[in-house]
Amino acid sequence: MIEGAHTPPSGRLIGLGKIVGTHGVRGLLRFHPANEASAASAVEAAGHSVFLRSGPSTGRNSNEPRPILLRSARPHGRMVLMELDDISDVDHAAEFVGLELAVPESELPEPAADEYYTYQLEGLEVVTVAGAVLGTIASVMPTGSNDVLTVRGTGREYLIPVIKDVIRSIDIDAGKVTIEPMEGLLD
Repeated sequence: MIEGAHTPPSGRLIGLGKIVGTHGVRGLLRFHPANEASAASAVEAAGHSVFLRSGPSTGRNSNEPRPILLRSARPHGRMVLMELDDISDVDHAAEFVGLELAVPESELPEPAADEYYTYQLEGLEVVTVAGAVLGTIASVMPTGSNDVLTVRGTGREYLIPVIKDVIRSIDIDAGKVTIEPMEGLLD
């Protein structure tokens, strides 16, 4: 643990994915990134402090983010193998399985034009080009070929593919996503 770093940074922490297992006997951890950008961010964070926090499904008592030095990170198939400071054996590494890896929002690279981080879309209102309000984005599911927005409205849930034929505009500042539904999409 980093000396003197007992409180989370000011600002928002952004989850990159979860530690899902150990790798080998020397304390490496298998990290499952939320998406490709999260994998790249984890690898780029090597040599810097990251934060570990429990999620609602881990059953741990505290969700207080804990800072720790990410000594190294390298891609390993769809996973990232990570070495955290002061972990040198599999038994100690096992204590970290189930924790979420997070970084301060301020440390994320600026997305390119017309690119957005998943967390930026959550909570945005979704409307059709005709002006019908469908609800708000509850989550974004990666599917491999394209992401899918889970939109929750009054008594309804819609699954909206993030493809050019459907998404007409995304305005983070206005808090709105405008779509043109394909035939049968909203049925």
